[in-house]
Amino acid sequence: MGKTFGVLALVFGLITLLAGWAIIIFLLPYGSYIVYALAGLAIVFGIIGIIKDDSKALGIVGMILGIIALIIYAFAWVFIAVFFLSWLP
Repeated sequence: MGKTFGVLALVFGLITLLAGWAIIIFLLPYGSYIVYALAGLAIVFGIIGIIKDDSKALGIVGMILGIIALIIYAFAWVFIAVFFLSWLP
């Protein structure tokens, strides 16, 4: 079948990591929806790439990047929420 889904998973995984950090830095509204959607696409395409592609490595790497981005982004938002809530009287 080729490497199509693995490449898509890798691209979405890398974009998710970069977009997640940019959104954390700039605190864009509705940014979490974009990051969660991109990470979900990376995970889904990674699973499909592992099942259907000839080369499984790209699908595995893309899926792992999507999972890591979700974990980092969730922890970052928890940290930001705790930091800002600690300023309230």
